[in-house]
Amino acid sequence: MTEQRWFEPIKTKNRTLSGAFSGFYTLVAAAFSLWYLYTSGFGLVSTESNRGLYLLFTSILVFLGYPARRGSPNNRPTLVDGVFIVLAVASIGYWMDQYVDYAINRVSDPNQWDLAMGIIAVAVVLETSRRVLGPAIPILCLLFLAQLYYGPYLPGKLAHSGMDVRRIIEFTYSTQEAMFGVVTATFATFVFPFMIFGAFLERSGAGAFFMDLATALTGQWRGGPAKIATLSSALFGSISGSSVANVVASGTFTIPMMKRIGFKPHHAGAIEAIASTGGQIMPPIMGAGVFILATLTQHEYLSIALMNVIPALLFFMFVLLMVDLEALRTGLKGLPAEEIPKVWVVLRRGWHFFVPLVVVIGMLFMGYSPDLGAFWGIVSSLVLSWLRADTRMGPRKVFHAIVAGAHNNTSAGAAIGSLGVIIGGIVLSGLGLKFSAILVEFAGGQLFFTVALVALISIIIGMGSSTTGSYIILSVVAAPALIQLGVAEVPAHLVVFYAACLSNITPPVCVSAFAAAAIAQADPMRTGFAALKFGATLVLIPFSFVYVPELLLQGDSGAIAYATVRYVFGYAALAIGLQGTEFVRGRISMWRRAMFLLAALCLLFPLLPWIEFAGLALVIAAWAPSFMAARAFAK
Repeated sequence: MTEQRWFEPIKTKNRTLSGAFSGFYTLVAAAFSLWYLYTSGFGLVSTESNRGLYLLFTSILVFLGYPARRGSPNNRPTLVDGVFIVLAVASIGYWMDQYVDYAINRVSDPNQWDLAMGIIAVAVVLETSRRVLGPAIPILCLLFLAQLYYGPYLPGKLAHSGMDVRRIIEFTYSTQEAMFGVVTATFATFVFPFMIFGAFLERSGAGAFFMDLATALTGQWRGGPAKIATLSSALFGSISGSSVANVVASGTFTIPMMKRIGFKPHHAGAIEAIASTGGQIMPPIMGAGVFILATLTQHEYLSIALMNVIPALLFFMFVLLMVDLEALRTGLKGLPAEEIPKVWVVLRRGWHFFVPLVVVIGMLFMGYSPDLGAFWGIVSSLVLSWLRADTRMGPRKVFHAIVAGAHNNTSAGAAIGSLGVIIGGIVLSGLGLKFSAILVEFAGGQLFFTVALVALISIIIGMGSSTTGSYIILSVVAAPALIQLGVAEVPAHLVVFYAACLSNITPPVCVSAFAAAAIAQADPMRTGFAALKFGATLVLIPFSFVYVPELLLQGDSGAIAYATVRYVFGYAALAIGLQGTEFVRGRISMWRRAMFLLAALCLLFPLLPWIEFAGLALVIAAWAPSFMAARAFAK
C-alpha cells in the first residue's frame, strides 16, 4: 500500500480489493491490530476474548481477501465469503460468550447449541487454512479427527478405545485445549504484537536502512549483492518472522542486483531463500516459532534467544563463506563504488532504527513480558521516526502500519485454528507419546538415526505448512522421542524447530525457494537444490544440538569457546569442500576437496574423542599447499 490515501487497494495472492471492499477490509484489520495493541500494552482481558478474537479477526480477513476457489471473482468477496464471515462471527462469538457458563455448568455435558456451533467453528477454521495454505493442513486436521473416532481400528500401538462425536466436538471446540488452546494463545499474546512491531519498523524506513547498511558494509566485496542479501535478510528476517515474507521484502531488491553482477538466476534466488530462512533463527526476535517453543517448554523467551546466538552466527558465517567462494569461483565482483553508500552516512541517517530493538531486548532483560516489549518497541519506533523528515510517521503512515500488521498476519494466522485442532487430536488420543515410541523403535533406539528421521518427517510435514505449523505438529510427536533418548527438553525442541526451518528450502515443495525463484525468473527445483547447498549447515545443526550442547551455551566458557572455534573451522572446511574453491589459490583438486569434506565431517560429528583431532589435522594438511603458496608469493 502507498501512503497517498487512507484506504488503498488490498492485494493478496489471488484477489485485489478496492473501493468499499478495501475500506471494510482495512477497518477490520485496523480494529484487529488496535485491539491487540491495547491488550499488549494496557489491557487485562479475559482468556476467551484474547483467543477468540484472534481467530475471529483472522478468519474475517481471510474470507475477504482470499477467494474460495480458482473461478471466484478476484476483485470482490462473494455471497459464499459473506456466509462464512457470518458463520465465523456466530460460532466463535458464541464460544466467547458461553465459555464461562460452559466451564461452570456444562463440562462433559455440552448442549445441542455447543455441538452445533462446534461443528461450524471447525468448518470455519479448516476453510480459513485451506484458502491461504491449500488443502494439506485441513486434510491433516480431518485425519487427526478421524483417528479419534476410529481408534479401535488403528494398527498396533496407535490403537485406542475411540471417542464418540459428542466428545470429539466438545474437546475440540468447547475447551481451551485444542482450537482455542496454547497455539492460539501464543499467537494472540506474543506473536501478533511483534508482527505489528515489524510493520511499524518497515513503514518507518527500517527495511530500507538495513538494506543500505548491508550494502555499505559488503557492497564492495566480491559477490557483494549476495552478501547484502545475506546480511539484510538476517536483520530483517528476525523481525518479520516469515521466510517467504522476507524473500518478497528484500529479494525484490537483492535478487536483481545479484543477477546484474553475474550470479546465475537460480543461484541468486537460492541465496535469498536460504538467507531469508535463516532470519527465522536469528535473535533477538526469531520470528513466531520461538514464542511457541518458549511456551511449550515453559522457558523464558530471552533465554532461548540467547541460546541461539552462536548457532545463528555460525549459520550466517557459513552462508557468507559459500557466497564468497561462489563469487571467487565464477569471477564475480562487487558493486560499482558509486552505488555503495558510506557506512557513517547510513548510520548517521538511520542509527535510531536500532533503538526499538534495544528497547525490546532491554525490557526482556528487565523481566517484562515479550508482548509488553513489543508494545514499547512500537511506541519507540513511532517516536524516533520523527527524528528525520523522510522517516517521520504521520497519521496516515501510522494507520497503514496498523493495517499492515493485521494484513501480514493472515498468512501465518490462517493455520492457527487448524493446528489447534491437530494438537487436540494428538492430546486427546495420547498419540504423541505413542508416535514417539514408534519413532524410537523404528530408529532402533539410536539417537543419530532418530534425529535423521525427525528431519525427514519435518520435510514431509513442511510441504503443506509453514515453519511454525510444522514445528507445532512435530513438537508433540517428535520432540518427546528425543527427550526419551536423553536429550534435554529445550535442545530437543530446537532440533525440531531447525528441522522445520529446513522444509522451506528442501525440494520438492520448498516455499521460500519457490518465492525466490519467481522473482529471479529461475527454475524452482534448481533454486531449491541450490538453496540446500548454500544452507547445508541447516541439515547439520540439529545433530549439533544433540552432540555438542556447548553451542547452546550449555557448559563452562572454555568448552563453549572450544566448540565454537571447532565449528568455525568445520564450517569453513565444509564450504571449501562443497564449492571446490578456496580463498588463496581458487579452484582445488578433487583429492584436496575430499580432504576438506572429510575434515568437516570429523569436526562437525565428533562421535569419538579422537575424531575431532583427526579433523583438525586434515584441515591443516588440506590447507598446507595454499599456505605455502601464499608464503612463496609474499616473498
